[in-house]
Amino acid sequence: SRAPFRGSEFVYRNVFTAISLDPSAELSYNPSFAMSFSFRPSWWFTDQLYVRANLDLVQEITEADDTTYADETLLSDLVLTAGYAPVVTIPVVDISVSADISLQVPTSKVSQARSLALGIGPGVRLSRSFDLLSGLSVGYSLRAIPLIHQSTTAELETPLIPGCSASGGGCDAYLHTGVRNAQFRLQQLFYVSARMLDWLSLSVTYGLWIDWLYPIDIDDPRISARTIEPQDRRYASVWEVEVLFSPIKALKIGVGTSTLGPQLAPDSSYYNPFYNRYTTVFVDLHLDVAGLISQITH
Repeated sequence: SRAPFRGSEFVYRNVFTAISLDPSAELSYNPSFAMSFSFRPSWWFTDQLYVRANLDLVQEITEADDTTYADETLLSDLVLTAGYAPVVTIPVVDISVSADISLQVPTSKVSQARSLALGIGPGVRLSRSFDLLSGLSVGYSLRAIPLIHQSTTAELETPLIPGCSASGGGCDAYLHTGVRNAQFRLQQLFYVSARMLDWLSLSVTYGLWIDWLYPIDIDDPRISARTIEPQDRRYASVWEVEVLFSPIKALKIGVGTSTLGPQLAPDSSYYNPFYNRYTTVFVDLHLDVAGLISQITH
Protein backbone atom coordinates (compact mmCIF):
# COMPACT_ATOMS: atom_id res chain seq x y z
CA SER A 1 0.00 0.00 0.00
CA ARG A 2 1.04 3.57 -0.61
CA ALA A 3 2.37 5.63 2.29
CA PRO A 4 -0.16 8.13 3.71
CA PHE A 5 2.55 10.81 3.80
CA ARG A 6 3.36 10.45 0.08
CA GLY A 7 4.01 13.78 -1.61
CA SER A 8 5.67 15.25 1.50
CA GLU A 9 8.92 16.95 0.63
CA PHE A 10 11.56 19.42 1.71
CA VAL A 11 12.83 21.82 -0.95
CA TYR A 12 16.09 23.78 -0.77
CA ARG A 13 16.32 26.52 -3.42
CA ASN A 14 19.03 28.88 -4.66
CA VAL A 15 17.64 31.68 -6.82
CA PHE A 16 18.96 34.86 -8.43
CA THR A 17 17.56 37.50 -10.75
CA ALA A 18 18.62 37.17 -14.39
CA ILE A 19 19.62 40.84 -14.61
CA SER A 20 22.10 40.24 -11.79
CA LEU A 21 24.36 38.85 -14.53
CA ASP A 22 24.29 42.17 -16.40
CA PRO A 23 25.36 45.23 -14.35
CA SER A 24 24.36 47.53 -17.23
CA ALA A 25 20.78 46.21 -17.50
CA GLU A 26 19.35 49.11 -15.48
CA LEU A 27 20.43 52.57 -14.30
CA SER A 28 21.57 51.18 -10.94
CA TYR A 29 23.01 47.74 -10.31
CA ASN A 30 20.97 45.88 -7.72
CA PRO A 31 21.79 42.14 -7.83
CA SER A 32 19.63 39.69 -5.90
CA PHE A 33 20.60 36.20 -4.77
CA ALA A 34 18.61 34.30 -2.15
CA MET A 35 18.16 30.89 -0.54
CA SER A 36 14.89 29.39 0.62
CA PHE A 37 13.86 26.35 2.63
CA SER A 38 10.36 25.02 1.93
CA PHE A 39 8.53 22.57 4.19
CA ARG A 40 5.70 20.80 2.35
CA PRO A 41 4.15 18.02 4.47
CA SER A 42 1.23 16.03 3.06
CA TRP A 43 -1.13 13.41 4.48
CA TRP A 44 -3.59 11.21 2.61
CA PHE A 45 -6.55 9.89 4.64
CA THR A 46 -7.80 7.87 1.65
CA ASP A 47 -6.69 7.48 -1.97
CA GLN A 48 -8.57 10.72 -2.76
CA LEU A 49 -8.76 12.83 0.42
CA TYR A 50 -5.65 14.70 1.57
CA VAL A 51 -4.36 17.69 3.54
CA ARG A 52 -1.19 19.65 2.83
CA ALA A 53 0.79 22.52 4.30
CA ASN A 54 3.41 24.88 2.92
CA LEU A 55 5.79 27.13 4.83
CA ASP A 56 8.97 28.84 3.56
CA LEU A 57 12.02 30.46 5.11
CA VAL A 58 13.80 32.91 2.78
CA GLN A 59 17.08 34.74 3.21
CA GLU A 60 18.65 37.04 0.65
CA ILE A 61 22.43 36.69 0.49
CA THR A 62 22.97 39.99 -1.32
CA GLU A 63 21.98 43.29 0.28
CA ALA A 64 18.21 43.07 0.63
CA ASP A 65 15.72 45.84 -0.17
CA ASP A 66 12.80 44.40 1.80
CA THR A 67 14.20 43.54 5.23
CA THR A 68 14.60 45.56 8.43
CA TYR A 69 18.08 44.35 9.33
CA ALA A 70 21.04 42.67 7.64
CA ASP A 71 20.81 38.93 6.91
CA GLU A 72 17.21 38.77 8.11
CA THR A 73 15.42 35.49 7.45
CA LEU A 74 11.82 36.01 6.35
CA LEU A 75 8.95 33.67 7.07
CA SER A 76 6.26 33.17 4.43
CA ASP A 77 2.56 32.82 5.06
CA LEU A 78 1.44 29.39 6.19
CA VAL A 79 -0.83 27.81 3.57
CA LEU A 80 -3.05 24.90 4.60
CA THR A 81 -4.89 22.92 1.91
CA ALA A 82 -7.50 20.17 2.01
CA GLY A 83 -8.51 18.51 -1.22
CA TYR A 84 -10.18 15.62 -2.98
CA ALA A 85 -8.62 14.21 -6.14
CA PRO A 86 -10.30 13.31 -8.32
CA VAL A 87 -13.86 14.33 -7.53
CA VAL A 88 -15.01 12.90 -10.85
CA THR A 89 -13.58 11.79 -14.18
CA ILE A 90 -15.48 13.02 -17.21
CA PRO A 91 -16.16 10.04 -19.49
CA VAL A 92 -15.14 9.93 -23.16
CA VAL A 93 -12.66 12.84 -22.80
CA ASP A 94 -11.11 11.24 -19.66
CA ILE A 95 -10.58 14.56 -17.86
CA SER A 96 -10.10 14.37 -14.09
CA VAL A 97 -11.75 17.07 -11.97
CA SER A 98 -10.24 17.78 -8.55
CA ALA A 99 -11.21 20.30 -5.88
CA ASP A 100 -9.58 21.78 -2.81
CA ILE A 101 -9.73 24.70 -0.42
CA SER A 102 -6.74 26.56 0.98
CA LEU A 103 -6.33 28.80 4.01
CA GLN A 104 -3.66 31.53 3.97
CA VAL A 105 -2.55 32.26 7.53
CA PRO A 106 -0.70 35.61 7.91
CA THR A 107 2.58 34.46 9.44
CA SER A 108 4.70 36.72 7.19
CA LYS A 109 5.64 40.30 8.06
CA VAL A 110 4.16 41.54 4.78
CA SER A 111 0.71 40.08 5.44
CA GLN A 112 0.80 41.34 9.01
CA ALA A 113 1.67 44.83 7.73
CA ARG A 114 -1.33 44.60 5.42
CA SER A 115 -3.49 43.59 8.43
CA LEU A 116 -4.46 40.35 6.70
CA ALA A 117 -6.60 38.17 8.95
CA LEU A 118 -7.19 35.21 6.63
CA GLY A 119 -7.29 34.22 2.98
CA ILE A 120 -9.77 31.56 1.89
CA GLY A 121 -9.20 30.00 -1.52
CA PRO A 122 -11.50 27.35 -3.02
CA GLY A 123 -10.06 25.93 -6.22
CA VAL A 124 -10.76 23.47 -9.01
CA ARG A 125 -8.32 21.66 -11.30
CA LEU A 126 -8.86 19.91 -14.62
CA SER A 127 -6.19 17.48 -15.82
CA ARG A 128 -5.70 14.96 -18.59
CA SER A 129 -2.97 12.33 -18.95
CA PHE A 130 -1.67 10.87 -22.20
CA ASP A 131 0.35 7.76 -22.99
CA LEU A 132 3.13 9.70 -24.68
CA LEU A 133 6.85 9.52 -23.89
CA SER A 134 7.05 8.12 -20.34
CA GLY A 135 4.00 10.13 -19.33
CA LEU A 136 2.41 13.44 -20.39
CA SER A 137 -0.19 15.49 -18.54
CA VAL A 138 -1.83 18.85 -19.18
CA GLY A 139 -3.99 20.82 -16.81
CA TYR A 140 -5.80 24.00 -15.87
CA SER A 141 -6.56 25.31 -12.39
CA LEU A 142 -8.75 28.14 -11.18
CA ARG A 143 -8.73 29.56 -7.66
CA ALA A 144 -10.84 32.36 -6.16
CA ILE A 145 -9.44 33.89 -2.97
CA PRO A 146 -11.43 36.30 -0.78
CA LEU A 147 -8.92 38.12 1.44
CA ILE A 148 -10.07 39.31 4.85
CA HIS A 149 -8.25 42.38 6.23
CA GLN A 150 -8.67 44.51 9.31
CA SER A 151 -8.14 47.64 7.21
CA THR A 152 -8.37 48.52 3.52
CA THR A 153 -4.80 49.84 3.28
CA ALA A 154 -1.42 48.49 4.28
CA GLU A 155 0.77 49.89 7.03
CA LEU A 156 3.74 50.06 4.67
CA GLU A 157 4.41 49.72 0.97
CA THR A 158 6.52 46.74 -0.11
CA PRO A 159 9.05 47.05 -2.98
CA LEU A 160 8.59 44.69 -5.89
CA ILE A 161 11.80 42.68 -5.54
CA PRO A 162 11.71 39.14 -6.93
CA GLY A 163 13.05 36.38 -4.73
CA CYS A 164 10.94 33.32 -5.40
CA SER A 165 9.04 31.49 -8.11
CA ALA A 166 5.41 30.75 -8.76
CA SER A 167 5.58 27.16 -7.70
CA GLY A 168 7.00 28.00 -4.29
CA GLY A 169 5.33 29.74 -1.36
CA GLY A 170 5.80 33.24 -0.06
CA CYS A 171 5.61 35.05 -3.41
CA ASP A 172 2.73 37.19 -2.25
CA ALA A 173 5.26 39.57 -0.68
CA TYR A 174 6.33 40.68 -4.16
CA LEU A 175 2.91 41.50 -5.59
CA HIS A 176 2.12 44.61 -3.52
CA THR A 177 2.60 47.61 -5.82
CA GLY A 178 0.37 50.11 -4.05
CA VAL A 179 -0.95 50.99 -0.62
CA ARG A 180 -4.48 49.61 -1.09
CA ASN A 181 -5.10 46.01 -0.09
CA ALA A 182 -6.73 43.49 -2.40
CA GLN A 183 -10.08 42.16 -1.22
CA PHE A 184 -10.38 39.42 -3.85
CA ARG A 185 -7.93 37.51 -6.04
CA LEU A 186 -8.51 35.27 -9.05
CA GLN A 187 -5.71 32.90 -10.12
CA GLN A 188 -5.55 30.89 -13.32
CA LEU A 189 -2.76 28.44 -14.15
CA PHE A 190 -2.10 26.38 -17.28
CA TYR A 191 0.54 23.66 -17.11
CA VAL A 192 2.15 20.88 -19.09
CA SER A 193 4.28 18.16 -17.51
CA ALA A 194 6.22 15.62 -19.57
CA ARG A 195 8.36 12.73 -18.40
CA MET A 196 10.91 11.97 -21.11
CA LEU A 197 12.72 9.24 -19.15
CA ASP A 198 12.27 7.63 -15.75
CA TRP A 199 14.82 10.09 -14.34
CA LEU A 200 14.11 13.17 -16.52
CA SER A 201 10.99 15.38 -16.72
CA LEU A 202 10.00 18.86 -17.88
CA SER A 203 7.24 21.16 -16.62
CA VAL A 204 5.93 24.42 -18.11
CA THR A 205 3.50 26.72 -16.30
CA TYR A 206 1.79 29.96 -17.31
CA GLY A 207 -0.66 31.89 -15.16
CA LEU A 208 -2.67 35.09 -14.84
CA TRP A 209 -3.58 36.74 -11.53
CA ILE A 210 -6.13 39.52 -11.00
CA ASP A 211 -6.53 41.43 -7.73
CA TRP A 212 -9.64 43.49 -7.03
CA LEU A 213 -8.81 46.29 -4.58
CA TYR A 214 -10.90 47.74 -1.80
CA PRO A 215 -12.91 50.71 -3.12
CA ILE A 216 -11.66 54.22 -2.57
CA ASP A 217 -13.52 57.53 -2.42
CA ILE A 218 -12.16 59.41 -5.45
CA ASP A 219 -13.85 62.61 -4.18
CA ASP A 220 -11.86 62.56 -0.95
CA PRO A 221 -10.29 66.06 -0.67
CA ARG A 222 -7.08 64.52 0.70
CA ILE A 223 -6.39 62.91 -2.68
CA SER A 224 -4.33 65.30 -4.81
CA ALA A 225 -3.39 62.97 -7.68
CA ARG A 226 -6.47 61.84 -9.57
CA THR A 227 -6.51 59.20 -12.29
CA ILE A 228 -8.55 59.57 -15.45
CA GLU A 229 -10.15 56.21 -14.74
CA PRO A 230 -10.33 54.51 -11.34
CA GLN A 231 -7.61 51.86 -10.95
CA ASP A 232 -9.34 49.19 -8.92
CA ARG A 233 -7.47 46.11 -10.19
CA ARG A 234 -3.93 44.80 -10.36
CA TYR A 235 -2.79 42.32 -12.98
CA ALA A 236 0.16 39.95 -12.75
CA SER A 237 1.44 37.05 -14.82
CA VAL A 238 3.68 34.10 -14.04
CA TRP A 239 5.80 31.96 -16.34
CA GLU A 240 7.97 29.06 -15.24
CA VAL A 241 9.98 26.33 -16.94
CA GLU A 242 11.73 23.63 -14.90
CA VAL A 243 13.74 20.55 -15.80
CA LEU A 244 13.84 17.85 -13.11
CA PHE A 245 16.52 15.16 -12.75
CA SER A 246 16.05 12.17 -10.42
CA PRO A 247 19.44 10.58 -9.67
CA ILE A 248 17.88 8.51 -6.86
CA LYS A 249 14.32 7.79 -5.78
CA ALA A 250 14.41 10.18 -2.83
CA LEU A 251 16.01 13.17 -4.58
CA LYS A 252 15.08 15.41 -7.48
CA ILE A 253 17.24 18.23 -8.81
CA GLY A 254 15.37 21.02 -10.53
CA VAL A 255 16.84 23.73 -12.77
CA GLY A 256 14.62 26.40 -14.23
CA THR A 257 13.58 29.98 -14.76
CA SER A 258 10.58 31.88 -13.47
CA THR A 259 9.05 35.27 -14.20
CA LEU A 260 6.51 36.61 -11.71
CA GLY A 261 5.58 40.28 -11.88
CA PRO A 262 3.04 42.93 -12.89
CA GLN A 263 1.81 43.10 -16.45
CA LEU A 264 2.46 46.84 -16.79
CA ALA A 265 5.80 48.63 -16.59
CA PRO A 266 6.10 52.05 -14.89
CA ASP A 267 5.65 53.77 -18.28
CA SER A 268 2.35 51.84 -18.82
CA SER A 269 3.86 49.62 -21.51
CA TYR A 270 3.46 45.85 -21.21
CA TYR A 271 6.33 43.76 -19.90
CA ASN A 272 7.42 40.77 -21.92
CA PRO A 273 5.71 38.04 -19.82
CA PHE A 274 8.49 35.50 -20.46
CA TYR A 275 11.55 37.63 -19.73
CA ASN A 276 11.81 40.98 -17.95
CA ARG A 277 13.43 42.58 -14.90
CA TYR A 278 11.62 40.12 -12.60
CA THR A 279 12.94 36.97 -14.27
CA THR A 280 14.79 34.62 -11.92
CA VAL A 281 16.94 31.52 -12.38
CA PHE A 282 16.79 28.81 -9.73
CA VAL A 283 18.25 25.45 -8.71
CA ASP A 284 16.14 23.23 -6.45
CA LEU A 285 16.86 20.15 -4.38
CA HIS A 286 13.65 18.18 -3.67
CA LEU A 287 13.93 15.64 -0.87
CA ASP A 288 10.99 13.22 -1.09
CA VAL A 289 10.14 11.89 2.38
CA ALA A 290 8.33 8.77 1.21
CA GLY A 291 11.10 7.96 -1.25
CA LEU A 292 13.77 8.43 1.42
CA ILE A 293 12.01 6.14 3.91
CA SER A 294 11.45 3.55 1.18
CA GLN A 295 15.15 3.52 0.31
CA ILE A 296 16.20 3.25 3.97
CA THR A 297 13.78 0.43 4.82
CA HIS A 298 14.47 -1.56 1.65
